[in-house]
Amino acid sequence: MKTSRHARLLWLFLLVLSASVCAQSRAEIEGKRALIEQWVTAEMAKEAIPGVAIAVAKDGKTVFAKGFGYADLENKVPFTAQTVSRIGSISKTFTATAVMQLVEQGKINLDAEVQTYVPDFPKKNFPITVRQLLCHQGGIRHYKGAEMLSAVNYNTVDAALAIFRDDPLVNEPGTAYSYSTYGYNLLSKVVESASGEQFGDYLQRHILDPLGLKQTYLDQRNRLIPNRAHNYTKPKDGELQNAPAVDQSNKWGGGGLVSTVEDLIRYAAAYDGSALLKPETIKMMVTAQKTRDGKQTAYGLGWATGIDKGHRRIEHTGGSVGATSALARYPEEGLTIAVLVNCDHYGAPKIRAKISEILFEATPAQ
Repeated sequence: MKTSRHARLLWLFLLVLSASVCAQSRAEIEGKRALIEQWVTAEMAKEAIPGVAIAVAKDGKTVFAKGFGYADLENKVPFTAQTVSRIGSISKTFTATAVMQLVEQGKINLDAEVQTYVPDFPKKNFPITVRQLLCHQGGIRHYKGAEMLSAVNYNTVDAALAIFRDDPLVNEPGTAYSYSTYGYNLLSKVVESASGEQFGDYLQRHILDPLGLKQTYLDQRNRLIPNRAHNYTKPKDGELQNAPAVDQSNKWGGGGLVSTVEDLIRYAAAYDGSALLKPETIKMMVTAQKTRDGKQTAYGLGWATGIDKGHRRIEHTGGSVGATSALARYPEEGLTIAVLVNCDHYGAPKIRAKISEILFEATPAQ
């Protein structure tokens, strides 16, 4: 009985200590907020950036989230933490999540050929597996020419496959890492076939609704999306101007979503539990894959991997017409950073990198 009481007291002490450490860590992050905001403001003025939103979370809980500048320059609409902006290739992580949910349900086999799920997709010189598409080793090409500026509307995911379906592979699958938005378009069709649901409906029912992501959407050109940012570009040595009007239906699964920093933080927090996927599945997704000859890449199954001064980073970035984005997790530190920028001449990953640098800098002794 005495041992049991001591054990309970020890457990309570450790619980209080743990809460104290977490609270102190959040306090330290909050203490560096002014420095982060000062740097972001100065960088925006120097680089003619119209609008930025940043959010930083500790252990899945937002420490601070703030917008800077304008979502709409002409009408002086502020860019806030609730501003909806293009997230570009961060969309790939949503597609990968959908695929892995269906893998857990036994509806998708990672090592099956893609034609198992998309029988109409032309066979190439070599077989392509679902796993290879997820880790950008499927040999499917990326954009060419002005395809990123497409204003063509595709009514279905299947229709958009026509852009690349008949093109040759850029390399034999499994032999090299070759980044491909179109490879993820093909994966979105795999999701449709395996689930029996349209891609957008699947995301809504199985990812967005369960997590309460109320400001994340397909970037449909004609849809009325509250708080949607305008998009800007700046030619080299030119003036800031409106970005060209594009239609994102050519790449829903590869780069066609919009969101807010607050929703992205909530989404990232799901990777620290089992709200979307089993922990062993998540571990697989954030483990860097290897090519057939054993060479390790810096990409898992839907997430990129890296190291920042000894801190393991799981990240995806995005570049769209008129916008850039970054979402980074530092699992060991319980730290998440989300950044959205509504122009394409400046990369959100640069802001994320500076925030990381400031947060990992030792706090001077008082």
